[in-house]
Amino acid sequence: MFVQAQDLPWQQGYYGEGRADVEMKMLSIDEAGTDATTIIRYPAGWRRNDTEYLSCHEEFLVLDGALTINDQRYDKHTYGFLPAGFVRNRAASDDGAVLLTMFYDKPVVQSGEPPPGLFDPRLLVDYVNPLAMDWDPGLVDPQLSAGVAIKPLREDPYTKEVSFLYMSPPHRVPPGMAKPQWTHPMVEELYTIEGEYVWGDCGRMGPGGYAWWREDVYHGPAGTDTGYHLFVRTVNGPLVNHFDTEKKPFVWNPEFRPQLPDSVKVYAKPYTRPPNY
Repeated sequence: MFVQAQDLPWQQGYYGEGRADVEMKMLSIDEAGTDATTIIRYPAGWRRNDTEYLSCHEEFLVLDGALTINDQRYDKHTYGFLPAGFVRNRAASDDGAVLLTMFYDKPVVQSGEPPPGLFDPRLLVDYVNPLAMDWDPGLVDPQLSAGVAIKPLREDPYTKEVSFLYMSPPHRVPPGMAKPQWTHPMVEELYTIEGEYVWGDCGRMGPGGYAWWREDVYHGPAGTDTGYHLFVRTVNGPLVNHFDTEKKPFVWNPEFRPQLPDSVKVYAKPYTRPPNY
């Protein structure tokens, strides 16, 4: 809570087995070295023509470029959730692509058809194009400030975990420059696609800002002077917000005080906004 993805190094290939010809940034990984959130960069001309599948679920949002899997083209900001055993007969990226990618176990690329029973069609979200959707303010917790809205991407039929896009307009200021902190009984994962999100206790996130917000850890207060557009995912259950009763003062330029594992903290730097003129 939190780091800018731009500050993390690229490494060659998946952290599992396969895809040695792509580059990866590790945003977070569990202690077992299995489930992870990454950024995957496919080079221009990347192509696979053989039948294969992954041993784990793969969830992704396209940050840049385009990737085609089978006959489905995923352009910028489109989304997919491909369960373990989903068959890829072919895949390609003519001009290159960068994907925010979540793996639900260590990714191992297997050739041929998957074993019976591995693929669960109830989990498949083949394609979502958020640019064809309206923002829905009715899906937002009413305890949050007015003006925010959601585009739903996925709800797990078993765990009720959700993935969605979340936006705020600019100049969303806590009333009286004070607001309660809040937390959740599940993990909330955040990736800043555009805009800036200000956390009074740990700094300002810009585009590329990433957080793995642990269970029952209070953060905030928070606001935005620029507005923001986020990818949000819950882990270990549906989204539930718990607000503190005490309001704390909010400032627009809080000190950068990241709460990160040592392996990530060595790369963390305060966000610096590039000029827009």
